[in-house]
Amino acid sequence: MSDGIREVAGRARKFFRSGAFLGLDDRRDALAKLEKVLLSRRDDLLAALAEDLGKPGMEAYLSEYYFLLQELRLVRKKMKKWLRRSRVGSPVYFWPCRSWIDREPFGVVLVIAPWNYPFQLSLSPIIAAIAAGNTVVLKPSELAPASERVLCEIIEEVFDQGGAEVVTGGAEVVEALLEEKFDFIFFTGSTKVGRKVAIKAAQSLTPTLMELGGKCPCLVDEGVDLKIAARRALAGKFFNAGQTCFAPDFVAVKEKVRIDFERACEEVLKEIPWSEEMAAMISSDHLERVKTLCEGEVKTFGEDDEERFFLAPRIILNAGWDHPAMQEEIFGPVFPIVGFADQNELVGRLEKMETPLAVYCFTRQADFTNAVTRALPSGSLCLNDTMKQSSQLQLPLGGVGQSGYGRYRGRFGVESFSYEKSVTKRFFFEKDFTEMLPPYKKAYRWIRKFLK
Repeated sequence: MSDGIREVAGRARKFFRSGAFLGLDDRRDALAKLEKVLLSRRDDLLAALAEDLGKPGMEAYLSEYYFLLQELRLVRKKMKKWLRRSRVGSPVYFWPCRSWIDREPFGVVLVIAPWNYPFQLSLSPIIAAIAAGNTVVLKPSELAPASERVLCEIIEEVFDQGGAEVVTGGAEVVEALLEEKFDFIFFTGSTKVGRKVAIKAAQSLTPTLMELGGKCPCLVDEGVDLKIAARRALAGKFFNAGQTCFAPDFVAVKEKVRIDFERACEEVLKEIPWSEEMAAMISSDHLERVKTLCEGEVKTFGEDDEERFFLAPRIILNAGWDHPAMQEEIFGPVFPIVGFADQNELVGRLEKMETPLAVYCFTRQADFTNAVTRALPSGSLCLNDTMKQSSQLQLPLGGVGQSGYGRYRGRFGVESFSYEKSVTKRFFFEKDFTEMLPPYKKAYRWIRKFLK
């Protein structure tokens, strides 16, 4: 296994050094071919998502197919502008000279992708990495085998060997990959595994981008339309059955309106047939883990189907901050509702939490928003809705602290997969305008007089 992985990494290194992706036109051509293949393999992609996760066609089409096409088209259109040389001024005592900043690719990039959005979270970083001029080795999740198979076929059809390749397998393959020397590592997954990847990368000083998770709170103040807040919070929670890294994990509601909010949630869940069109869990182990969190006053809307790892949507009424579902990221269709007496209590609770990818805040009061965002830093903030801030290409996606670091999506991804190289060019003259050579007496007198 190690020899095979070493060969893949070696081919990627050789391809990068060949300069095959040196020109922007070469990168654009590769991305144009990727778009063409994605268009032709649309039905295969959607079928794989249905097989692996039972994703409804609407969710799969929007989040894993069309979203990728939009990013691909944006990157192809704008990459020349984003990677353009940027000229800057130079100190007068260096004249005559020119200075500028070039964006350079890192080299060989390792992308370790998860199972919950197997196409988007594999191909989105690949699009950015190739646009920046890198070569890529992709390790998709073995937990989504149908998607893994289609990804292998797409990458093989689009890219030359060494330009981008796929390595398949389980945790042992990831461990073997991390023994190889890469120039950049992009990881999406749990904080627990991300910490291991970061430690391994740090041993070789390899830069990384970590897109992790955490418990993203949904905070509901009094004075808002509770029916609208419930509808939007539940829509974000149950998209992909709650298996989204920036999905709202739980709801904290002002105690004064908690019961009214819970009733609003029940009304929405009776109205919307989520159990008829919602993704399944990825495995029986994942289903059982989520089920163990369902203690207390649990309201279930629909029937479970454990044979296909389907868990019907649930809310937990008046869960309490010490409830089992409040102790870890749920990553499933279970929505605990907790209360807080006042803003001071909420701030105290939030200050004890680890920093999440997102905070969701339903309020009409700017003071409320300011207080909770100061108490709990996050990678993003969405006011009076959920998920919208991380579902568009003009905003970066990424965490802070325990939820990760680095940013990607659109321009932010291309910039993350490249580094800024400072360049200064001087010209040949018989004598420099200012020579930094001893004796310094005359020059030092001049510098002290004019450089103030």
